[in-house]
Amino acid sequence: MLKHFGSGPDNDTLLGDLAEQYLQKDSAMWYWRQAMKAIPVSLCKEIRAHKRIAARALLTGWVIWILCNFSIFPLVSPFFFGAWGVWWNPVLGGGILARPLDNSAEFRRVYPFVFAVVLPLIVGGTCGWLVARFHRDQRTAVILLFAGSILLINLQLFGRGFLFVKGSVPYVFVGPLVANVAASVLGILLGGGLLRDHSRTVSN
Repeated sequence: MLKHFGSGPDNDTLLGDLAEQYLQKDSAMWYWRQAMKAIPVSLCKEIRAHKRIAARALLTGWVIWILCNFSIFPLVSPFFFGAWGVWWNPVLGGGILARPLDNSAEFRRVYPFVFAVVLPLIVGGTCGWLVARFHRDQRTAVILLFAGSILLINLQLFGRGFLFVKGSVPYVFVGPLVANVAASVLGILLGGGLLRDHSRTVSN
């Protein structure tokens, strides 16, 4: 995890130091604690050292994210939701339905796969790839920062929806909403190249 999510130019050195200390201490719990601490510490150091780049990466990611959500989802939704008499509302982060379902059994089979997994994964992957491409030197830090901001905003929006919408209706969409957020974050990490197998990378 530290190899994939550690930020900064000293990540390889840190991995080597931890490996040497692990041989002396011989404690897996100690190694896990140090590795998990190193990820947020290195991320914060990298962001503080490149504040303008981090801000530009966030702005770039969110602009692309909004453009994709307001273009792809409204175009695709009528083809899937027309038969169920419902419409997609991208303003509130996706997954919000404007009218009750007429055929909920059929809808539950289609909605989670297409709108809660496939499209968020594609949008997240596109955004992550573009953010990483525009900020290659700080790729890991900006991708983690952008993915974290997407996660926090979605949790805040969905959390408010569950608090203010009464009845059992919100709980019907717990699974799709969780899948939506998870697919979005996973898409960003995949598109940004953070889940790539570094052991296969050959340096010239």
